[in-house]
Amino acid sequence: MPENAFHRITDTEDRWYKPFWDIYTVSFPVYEQRDESQQLTAFNDERYYLLANIENDTLQFFVACWDFTDYVYIEHLAVNPDLRGKNIGSIMLDTFAKTVQKTVLLEIDPITDSISEKRFRFYEKLGYKLNPYKHAHPAYKEGYKPHELLVLSLNKTLTKEEYKQFENDLKHIVMKF
Repeated sequence: MPENAFHRITDTEDRWYKPFWDIYTVSFPVYEQRDESQQLTAFNDERYYLLANIENDTLQFFVACWDFTDYVYIEHLAVNPDLRGKNIGSIMLDTFAKTVQKTVLLEIDPITDSISEKRFRFYEKLGYKLNPYKHAHPAYKEGYKPHELLVLSLNKTLTKEEYKQFENDLKHIVMKF
């Protein structure tokens, strides 16, 4: 994992945890967020990495990911809202991907409007490919249903077997709480 390019946050006592949490909670809908107890569960798994880019004493970008045998799954990533539109997301995601020696996977909302189309094009320009598999992400919170997402993978499309492995890891490891 690219810890030399990023600061790894390993627990809630880390100086950068609160700035991460502040960005995280405004960057994702509530049904796509871990609560703090779920975040602690993730920290206790050696495969989970919460990496932050810090510049000028400001958390600019974070990526929360899972390092599996054959791939790295990006569960969440976001740019500090005060710094959006400055190409930080592209630079940091590219930096992250170049230091990972595995396939990188992430999920995005289905393409239903100009905003989701723009988001897809952002990832496509960075080399991410859309996978053809129907995919639903399990709910993080009670009272919510799994939500449909698209699975993207860097520089390749996944085989059916690779997708099934990801789906299994997502349900039984990432979302084990």
